[in-house]
Amino acid sequence: MTTQSRTGEVAKTAAKTATKHLIKRKFRLATLKYQLAIAGILLAIVLIVVLISGIAAIIGNSNDSATSEFELGPGLAQVSPEVAQYREAVQAELSQHGLTQYTELLLALMMQESGGRGNDPMQASESFCGSIGCITDPQVSIEKGVLHFKRVLEKANNDVKLTLQSYNFGGGFIDYVMNNGGSYTKELAISFSQMMYEKLAHTGIYKCHRPEAIEHSACYGDIGYVDAVLRYLPSAIVGGSESLGDFASPLSRSLVVNSEFGYRIHPIHKVPKLHAGIDFACTAADTIHAIKDGTVVDAKFHSGLGNYVKIQHGGYYTTYGHMSSLNVSAGQTVTKGQGIGYCGSTGGSTGPHLHLEISTQLWSGHINPRQYLGL
Repeated sequence: MTTQSRTGEVAKTAAKTATKHLIKRKFRLATLKYQLAIAGILLAIVLIVVLISGIAAIIGNSNDSATSEFELGPGLAQVSPEVAQYREAVQAELSQHGLTQYTELLLALMMQESGGRGNDPMQASESFCGSIGCITDPQVSIEKGVLHFKRVLEKANNDVKLTLQSYNFGGGFIDYVMNNGGSYTKELAISFSQMMYEKLAHTGIYKCHRPEAIEHSACYGDIGYVDAVLRYLPSAIVGGSESLGDFASPLSRSLVVNSEFGYRIHPIHKVPKLHAGIDFACTAADTIHAIKDGTVVDAKFHSGLGNYVKIQHGGYYTTYGHMSSLNVSAGQTVTKGQGIGYCGSTGGSTGPHLHLEISTQLWSGHINPRQYLGL
């Protein structure tokens, strides 16, 4: 082989070697680009997951804020035996939806709806089939009632008060609230009821069942439904309420309780009923005292309370019933410890005693007075 041939072979070999190295470099570069692309995709996935988690946390915090004004504490709802018999059934049905924390709330709701009586204790027929009476089995009532509660709770963004009022008013109330601030208020309940009653009063279906509803001409549904349900939950903590502060004793003698706050058989009518206050023993010689400064809003006779006085103290009320005579009149300002009347047995009473109530609304939202009197 000539020198020129050898030189040509060397050149070819060198060219082949260079080509191989070039191919290897291109392959490595392509591999690197591929690896970088994969890493970029993985990084993007991680970022998306983090972003979604952050959004979920924000939404969770938002929902917590929406429900922070209502919290269920420990303890059982003060309900009738007719309602209490359904506790396990209600809890079991709620567990199907992961909502067992609302067991006592739904029992309180059932107490308000039916007192546990009838074949539709949750009064779920209308939400289920659009007409009253289509449910004839208590278990079906619980199933459909819980399902309706769940749907309303979700639509109301876990606002418990809005959920309760919408269980009574219907889902249209949620839309109304969302267009007027987004959170339940008693004022929105009243204005919605007024609006709907104006539209439907001609049907004759709706009637005012509360003095407050008559006052506002808000007779569609029950504008006091939220307080009516929550009164059966002595452990419920409702945010935003005014501190009740210290009270004076309503009597100059030692306080002896004749009948506690809570569910009982009415001593006269012999039917289950919530006793919305505490009864204290007293005699005709005993003066009844206002337990806090305030303004008298009622001082008159009532068939049940007899001669009674109702005093407003900012955001709450105290009521004193069954007095023999009254020393104050509506519109009068009274001070803590002032005499407002005398112990008696007027109205629906079986003997001399003082019936004392504390409530967040004029005729609803009753609270057990015991804890505020240091008993």
